[in-house]
Amino acid sequence: MPVVTPDVHSSEWHLDDANAAAARVWAERLEVSSGIGALVTSTEPKAIETAVAIAECWTADVIQDTRLREAERPWIGTGYRAVAHRYLRGELPDGWEPHAHVAERMAAAVGDALVQAADRPAVVVSHGLALAIHLGDRLGDEFDP
Repeated sequence: MPVVTPDVHSSEWHLDDANAAAARVWAERLEVSSGIGALVTSTEPKAIETAVAIAECWTADVIQDTRLREAERPWIGTGYRAVAHRYLRGELPDGWEPHAHVAERMAAAVGDALVQAADRPAVVVSHGLALAIHLGDRLGDEFDP
């Protein structure tokens, strides 16, 4: 989780020290015995910082990909969680990025990461809404975002 800075757009938020440490602990728990073939991250600072923790643990290069950024939405604040839940249930609130666009760009980025990884694991660092849309697109109606 990032540090929420009210006067800064959420795409520019960073991890605090505790969450950066948690990212390092999580990185150590990854099961990639053959090593990481491609470590690709969103260009948002909180994702880059998470990817750097993984890279340091697994000696991997961090590749940034704008297609892995969070779903675009016009605001974060009071009432956001309820609107985000509606978005994940398929509604398209005013100003939010269309689901099909998120699914398309995420699938392309993940596909490219798999190609870059060749026969080794690909690790993709992204964000909750975008990942939920991507997984829903891939897994179908059985997936509950």
